Amino acid sequence: MMVNAGATTLKHQSGELKAVEGDVILLRPGHWYSGNPSGSVVTTTAYIDTAFLHEHARWIPKSAAPALFGSLDQCGSNPVAFRLSSGRLPRLDSAFRALLDSQQHEVSPLRSLSLVAGLLDELTQSDAAILVGDEALRRAVAILVEQFDQPWTLDALAVSVAMSRSQISRLFRKHLHISPAEFLRHERARRMADLLLSSGLSVEEAARQVGWLDASHASRTFRRVYRVSPQQYRRAHEQHSRAA
Repeated sequence: MMVNAGATTLKHQSGELKAVEGDVILLRPGHWYSGNPSGSVVTTTAYIDTAFLHEHARWIPKSAAPALFGSLDQCGSNPVAFRLSSGRLPRLDSAFRALLDSQQHEVSPLRSLSLVAGLLDELTQSDAAILVGDEALRRAVAILVEQFDQPWTLDALAVSVAMSRSQISRLFRKHLHISPAEFLRHERARRMADLLLSSGLSVEEAARQVGWLDASHASRTFRRVYRVSPQQYRRAHEQHSRAA
């Protein structure tokens, strides 16, 4: 389960766990859980078949297997929570959405394995290892996360952290594996997704609030990140809520 927006207290048979935006929680099937949201909260859930993973473990390098299965195997009756830095959220959200999308369509076993491995890889990587490169990277990530609705350019971002365009681009590529522009697109798409589910704003209004003045551009970019249009995203979650 991923908390997309808001916060909730997850109760389980051994106690309770406070979960906030960006948290990912592994829950063991067959155990009792309930949520007590603090106001409005948006969560997304995906099912990971551990029997399937172990059955196809032969496709996973032995060096990677402990990290892949360790998180799942330690998930007993108590939930296992991952709280990542803001700089990791766009990539984690993208990996989570890709897995969720695959469960709504028929994909090959190896593709399913790849998507689950990608999600768990994002969860088990050390934040320190990803953002250890330079204080400038941490500042740049914080700026884009906090001021995602501003009309950022690479030049402006570089000036704000006292680096050259090429230096800041290299840091993003090295530690986050995406460009600053891609990071900002993912962050805006994530914020727009939250608005679509938690407010009555139109697609155009939600796009403007996250910094996209062109609604057509916003819809195209949103589709690249979430693989559905903003309208389809909202409709799918409304249908899911009614069904629940």
